Amino acid sequence: MPDEPTSMQAQSNLGEAQDSVHKARRAVHQALSNTTETAVLQAENALLKAQNAVSAIADRRMQPAVEEIRNELASVQDQFNQVRFQRPTNG
Repeated sequence: MPDEPTSMQAQSNLGEAQDSVHKARRAVHQALSNTTETAVLQAENALLKAQNAVSAIADRRMQPAVEEIRNELASVQDQFNQVRFQRPTNG
């Protein structure tokens, strides 16, 4: 019984992490088409929130799902790096 709240919290954290990664992906796609500093900063902020949400999942039973989310997050991070390093610096 003591594991149930942890499991419920882990499920909640997992859902939050998935949502955060999807929001980060959308923000990065937006920044790809609109490379203003604001769009890039919004994408960076969304990525940081997603990274924090993934880090908040502490339940070891969730590791397969967490690994899948981490892989998706790494893909989003790669896309963000393309945005960050390909935009003009004339700001």
